Amino acid sequence: MILASQFKRFFRAALLSTVALAWQGSAFAGPIAIQAPTGLHAGDQFRIIYVTPDKISAVSTDITTYDNFVNTEAAGATYNGQTIHWSAVGSTNAVDAKSHIGITNTAVYMANGTEVAVSDGNTVANSLWYGGDLVAQPTQDLAGNSYTSGFVWTGTSGIGTTYNTNVVGQGTVYWGLGATNNVTENGVTYIDNVEVGNLHTTVGGYDWISLGFANGLEPKSLTYQVYGISDVLTVLPVPEPSTLLISGLGVLAIGVAQRFRKKN
Repeated sequence: MILASQFKRFFRAALLSTVALAWQGSAFAGPIAIQAPTGLHAGDQFRIIYVTPDKISAVSTDITTYDNFVNTEAAGATYNGQTIHWSAVGSTNAVDAKSHIGITNTAVYMANGTEVAVSDGNTVANSLWYGGDLVAQPTQDLAGNSYTSGFVWTGTSGIGTTYNTNVVGQGTVYWGLGATNNVTENGVTYIDNVEVGNLHTTVGGYDWISLGFANGLEPKSLTYQVYGISDVLTVLPVPEPSTLLISGLGVLAIGVAQRFRKKN
């Protein structure tokens, strides 16, 4: 009878603690927990792309500046309890975005599960760099807030390389993040300009990453958002309900035994 009474008290205390933790979790939300997109199965791989809610200038030529920014903006977002590492989807004059984020044959999603780019079986280039494979614009941050207008710093062409153009009398000019340039074309002078992409909901080929020469060059001192993309994530098997139940009962039994030993 004594053991039964102690078990009831322990169970009640555990229940109250669980409720308290649940309330505390809702009142003091921690890092965003990314879920595997619906329709994927154990072993499938995917990546998450997002738009930073805050803005940054494009004056730095160091890609790690933008990597640090997108990781800070992700605020410790996790997947399966592990903090996700993010890379900026951008190019400097020395680094191509395609190489920087890594070439992976995986589908790309927003955090809400919306597919952005398909996994097309192409091992030569990530499906992000094929306009026809883009099925939705990456327009959301990790919290699900949408941004459907404005520019995003990329420094990148539609095929994932540093954006560059041939200017008459000046040869090839590069417009990557942090670029220093002074170019006059068709009567317009571009000083220290960097290539941008565009935030909008209509799928427009490469517009999300590159708006081209006349429309896509902005002074690097301005502040715009940046795209961040996760490392490759793998869908893990879901534990059987019976396994979870047995594990839970085991933890409960250990707790009861420990309390009983201390009592006696």
